[in-house]
Formats: sequence, C-alpha cells, structure tokens
Amino acid sequence: MDGIAVPDPCMPVPPHAPSPFLAEADAAVWSWLDAYGICQSPASRRNLRRARITLTTAMAYPTASRGALARLARWLHWTFIMDDEFDDGPDGRDATRCEAALLSLLRVLDGEPGRTPATRALADVWSDLLRRRSPSWCRTFRRDVEGWFWSYYEDTVDRAAEHYPPLAAYRRQRARGVGAYMFLTLAESGAGVDLPETVRHLPALVELRHAAAEYTGLNNDLWSVAKDRSVGVFHNAVLLIEHHERRGLQDAVDRLAGLLGDCAQRMAAAREALPGQLAAAGVGGRARADVLTCAAAYAHFVRGCYDYYHQVDRYTRADPDRAGELAPVHRLFDLAPPPDPG
Repeated sequence: MDGIAVPDPCMPVPPHAPSPFLAEADAAVWSWLDAYGICQSPASRRNLRRARITLTTAMAYPTASRGALARLARWLHWTFIMDDEFDDGPDGRDATRCEAALLSLLRVLDGEPGRTPATRALADVWSDLLRRRSPSWCRTFRRDVEGWFWSYYEDTVDRAAEHYPPLAAYRRQRARGVGAYMFLTLAESGAGVDLPETVRHLPALVELRHAAAEYTGLNNDLWSVAKDRSVGVFHNAVLLIEHHERRGLQDAVDRLAGLLGDCAQRMAAAREALPGQLAAAGVGGRARADVLTCAAAYAHFVRGCYDYYHQVDRYTRADPDRAGELAPVHRLFDLAPPPDPG
C-alpha cells in the first residue's frame, strides 16, 4: 500500500521462537505436494514459496512435535492453495461452480478418495489429522472446516450480487472465512492436548476463541488489502470501512487497527477469567492443565500469525515477476473431463 502507514496494532501476547522443526517440515511438505502433483506451474510454486507457509505453521504452532508440525504444514499449504483458487480463479466468481467445488470437497470429508490431485491430497491429510483424535475433537474440527468451506460460497454470492456486508456481520464472517476457527482447533493438536467436550463450552474459552478468530481475520485483511483490491475482492475490512463509512484508505486502515485493539483486549480479559471459571465449574487435574495449555496455544497462534506478516515477501513487497498480473490459479477443482482429441 504505497503511501499508507500500516499501524502497529495492540498485541497482548509476547513473541516466541518458531518451531525447531521448521526446515524438516518444509522439505517434507514440498515432497508431499510433488507426490500429489499439485502446485506444479512455476508461477504457482513461486507464489507459494513467497508466502512461506511452513514459516506460518512453525510460528503459529511453536510447541508442536516433529510429526504434528509436518501434518499441520501439509494442511496449511493445502488451504493456502485452495484460498488462492477461490480468490483468483473462476470458482470464486460463479455460485454454481463454487457450489460444485465445495460439494466435491465435502464428499472427501465423508470418505470419498477424491477425483483430482488436490482432492486426493485433501483425503490424505484429512485422515492424517483425524487419526488418534477424540470424537469430540473430530466433530469440532469438521464443523470448523465446513464453516470455512461455505464462507467461500457466501463470498461468491456477495460478489455476484455486489453486496457489501455490514462491518459487524463481516467480522464474524471473516473469522470463519480466514479459517481461524479450524486453525485454533488444530492448536490443540499442535499443543498435544485433546479437550473434553464439556470444557469447550466454558464461556471464557468460547470468548477467547471468538476474539482470537476475529483478530486473525482482521489482521489478515490489514496485510492483504492491496492484493484484494487488485483482484476485485471487497471482502476485506479496510475496503468495507472505506465503502460504508466513506473514509479514505489511511483512515480505514487506522480504524481497523482500533478494531484489532478491541479484539486484543477481549482476548486478554478472557484469559484472565479462565482460571476462575475452571474453578467454578469444578474442573481440575489434567483437564484444567489442558485447558490452560490450549489457551496458551491460542495465544501462540495469534502472535505467530501477527509476526509472520512482517517477515514474508507476499505481504511486504510486490512480486516484480507478476507486475500487472492476477495471482496464479492452481486449478484445484477442474473436474471436467479433457476434450475428446477426435
């Protein structure tokens, strides 16, 4: 954003080092992508390398074991590729195409092996993530992923109808659309805990999830506004503030920084209230320790994402090899058969 000063929003979580398994996970994930034949074009690979998704994983889940970090890195790479597909490709421009693509993904979650390289890769990483997790965790993760999938349909219909959602509704929509809830649920896996169903409903933990998810979505908007504007995406809080409140770009950016400060205060208040609520609910022992570990993992996730944006070319400088072009499309969901050569 030339000429725009990006403010330093309130961040209530101290910095931390990334996982020591970053390099191993990065090598493994590129082997996995190649094994499934996805992200093969030079433009797509360059785009993915500039994004440094394994760095995101290592910063968001710093305490993950070697094996857990590798699984999480595969999932984050797959979701990043899919996000670019919907943002920049035809499946995010047409509601019928979008619906067909999403239904193909949901069938994979229900056990279908997949018909394309990307859906076969999804089947592989999906089963790996659910392995050895409790039924409660699997239900929560499935719900989060479905919410993320369908957010693309909502965005596609909004875009086709030229409907700019109100900011209050968008904040909730964006938390799902950026995948924050599923990534927070994965923080349990990264931290090596699996919460009992009951404690997932502690009000302070619920509020911490909501505040952390909103912070993650709004902070992503702060750093992706230039890209979103360039490809005609208006599902971005900065652009919606510009539109609804008739503000200039700098004023809209500053307003968004204020919203991030509100989320940060809510996160801090929820973490402070959590021990008292655990005591009031009679939760002790291993369950209490796991909830507090999970809350710390949520905080690590938010802080890791926050620091990541300052370190990655995709968000800090333009790609000189793509001046004037749209982002590369990965062709995830091209399910039509090839033309008959005859």
